Amino acid sequence: MTDAPRSFADSFLFNLLLAVSSGVLFALAFPSTSLSFLAFVAFVPLLALLVRCTSGRAAFAWGWTSQTVAWLIMTPWVVRVMSHYGGLPLPLGVAIFIAMSLFLGLYGGVFAWAVFRFRLGHSFGRWLLVPLAWASVEYARTYLLTGFPWNLIASAIVDYTSFAQFARAAGPYLLGAMVVFSSTVLAWLITQRVTPIARVLVIGFASILIFVWWMSGLVAAKLTMRPTGIAPATAAVIQPNIGQEMRWDAENTMRIYNEMIALTRKAIAGGAEIVIWPESTVPLAFASNDFFKRQIEEISATHHVDIILGSVAEDPAKASRIWNSAFLVSEGRSSGRYDKIRLVPFGEYVPLRKMLFFAEKLVRAVGTFEFGTNDRLLQGKFAYGPAICYEVVFPQVTRKQVRNGADVLVTITNDAWYDGTSAPRQHLNQARLRAIEGDRYLLRAATTGISAFINPAGQIVEQLPMNRSGIIFAKFQARRST
Repeated sequence: MTDAPRSFADSFLFNLLLAVSSGVLFALAFPSTSLSFLAFVAFVPLLALLVRCTSGRAAFAWGWTSQTVAWLIMTPWVVRVMSHYGGLPLPLGVAIFIAMSLFLGLYGGVFAWAVFRFRLGHSFGRWLLVPLAWASVEYARTYLLTGFPWNLIASAIVDYTSFAQFARAAGPYLLGAMVVFSSTVLAWLITQRVTPIARVLVIGFASILIFVWWMSGLVAAKLTMRPTGIAPATAAVIQPNIGQEMRWDAENTMRIYNEMIALTRKAIAGGAEIVIWPESTVPLAFASNDFFKRQIEEISATHHVDIILGSVAEDPAKASRIWNSAFLVSEGRSSGRYDKIRLVPFGEYVPLRKMLFFAEKLVRAVGTFEFGTNDRLLQGKFAYGPAICYEVVFPQVTRKQVRNGADVLVTITNDAWYDGTSAPRQHLNQARLRAIEGDRYLLRAATTGISAFINPAGQIVEQLPMNRSGIIFAKFQARRST
């Protein structure tokens, strides 16, 4: 007697297809494709696979596979940074990128293992644990080891303004759970043979919940744009379009400096009360160069403007200690300094330095930056809540600044590293989510783009695309709600 042939639906290849398709759908929801609606259905194939799994080990493997595929599609820009700018051989850059994707895929494995442990079946109540499991995994990814909350699923739907407003009340993790909820309902309907009345009840419950989610967000988006009663101000967000190689060439230092001064004067002539430079645009230490510091202070005093600029800060007692910092010059004096707290792993410091000896070559002077500890605001005409580059992907950074009294959020960045990739747009979408969560206008100055003026509903009021020089004149109202 021979065993009956297995159908394709029971085969390893079919299971692999489900896992991979889920990862692909997840990745395509983010830039550069930005098919945001796919975020709502991305987990359907994976969940359909997990209810068929016979062991937690198998579930973990399929979840790991799915999310590894997602990271391979979402972050190939890592290779460009490591090989083009970091000086690593291309094969080594590719190997590190694959290793990173495999590591981040482990979070998908943990999620899938947890779902398997829920013993999903006909009862829809147990399925409600699935979105919470994903929210827990994203929360863990934000904090474990160095933390890497890049591309939380909530940031995939920032273009759906009404749905995204839930983040102002619940943060990105529960918003992410709401996104996964739709996949959960669809997977339950597809995989479970239940009575018609059970289907009607679940569909009705899901429809009401999604309608309330959409309608409440629609109202919140309209209410949040009402005038605050505070006089509007005009900020100039400067994008000089200075490439990375140009900044590394010492012969260009004065050329870059003069260009930034010229753009600053142009911004002031255009009516700006606040001028924002990108991250470390001029390759000089602001506080340690008297002519640099003196001229910025003179411009500020003469025109009564606040100037926020990024620069390296040096320890006068020990030259090897430096910080990636943002300085505020207000009413002619340097009145504030913020040191970057969340440094980029392998870009501004090397974790496990002795073990990962090869990483010394990733960027020039890698590993020399100190972690900032002064998370206070920059106080000038307004209370500015700063975030430097990578920091804006961490929800807790801007949340604390708002609690501390930030009137407006300011993020300065240098995304020239990622030119020609999806990273700048992914980075921008995460900044938009921070504006929603903080209920604040957000002013984003980027060296080569994408600079943007973002309103408290997370909508882009104005932006400058990559590789274009220009100024955004952002007329905003400070907000004092917490």
